[in-house]
Amino acid sequence: MKKNFLVCIAVVLSLGATTYINAQTTPKKKKKKKVVENKVNTDSLAAARVADSLAAVAAAAAAAPPPVEENPFADLVSTDTGFQADFALDTTRPVDGYYKQKNLLGAKPFAFPKENKNNIKFYKRIWREINLTDSVNKIFAMPGETLISLMMDAIKYKKLIAYSDETFKKQLTYEKVMKAFSDSALVPILDSINGDVLGYRSVFNDFNPDSVTKFEIKEDIFFDKVRGRVITQTIGISPVIKLKSSAGDYIGDLHPFWLYYPQCRNLFAAREVIDPQRDIYNESYDDMFVQRRFRSRIVKESNPADLRIRDKYPNDEEKQKRESDRIEREIQSYKKNLWKY
Repeated sequence: MKKNFLVCIAVVLSLGATTYINAQTTPKKKKKKKVVENKVNTDSLAAARVADSLAAVAAAAAAAPPPVEENPFADLVSTDTGFQADFALDTTRPVDGYYKQKNLLGAKPFAFPKENKNNIKFYKRIWREINLTDSVNKIFAMPGETLISLMMDAIKYKKLIAYSDETFKKQLTYEKVMKAFSDSALVPILDSINGDVLGYRSVFNDFNPDSVTKFEIKEDIFFDKVRGRVITQTIGISPVIKLKSSAGDYIGDLHPFWLYYPQCRNLFAAREVIDPQRDIYNESYDDMFVQRRFRSRIVKESNPADLRIRDKYPNDEEKQKRESDRIEREIQSYKKNLWKY
């Protein structure tokens, strides 16, 4: 009897505990369900707004259609020729003129015959000046394709050897060549504290190809009795720049470097020269020098004292010109009277 009473008490307690637990958990479930319902309502409202916006954009697009772009080739359509505006695009590689083809790439200069000193009867060495301001010589100073730029690039990339003088004995590096070309200016060195002048230093300006307005070439003129003709061969070439004092007065000419012309022929033969005004196409710099297609003036002839014409007649350009013309006439007279009987 006592045992049955205890069982009844245990059942009643378990039912009470279950009821209490349900009472504690039921409000939380209802609150979570309410949050979920609020979230669903917010998403539905945002989706409705997006749908309204899309509908408004679609309505605006339907109300105002975009303007039709005018075909610029519409006037080319012809029923007579059958030409249509939607022709296929021509993708052929453009060629800027037939004569501008670089046919001289890889060209080699023709070799000069080897001369025998025993066959030379007449010999003279002269120096000529090529003035680039002359209209005939403008071809050596064409914008973007100047002869001095070609020389400087070849020296920089070690395709040509620069020499300090016309005897071709001492070689120059590219840095020394650039230093000889560059103009220098004295800049004061200031004290960083007091601003006092402590001294001066030389600052070199960048090289300007336009500063070269002349070239000087050294030539050998001789008569080969075996071939029966007078031969003129270029031995060396040098740019010429003007030297000026601090006041800007001209004080003389400077040869920054000399090039041995036989070493230049491989480079010059592969570089094309174009001059439409004189109908010059597919010709190289080597052709211009070998064929002597330039205008020059003699500035020196070989003599025991090694004097230039301007050294003989300083400050007298008229006498210098007459002396230059006299030497030129002697050479032409020798050629003319060579086969006179």
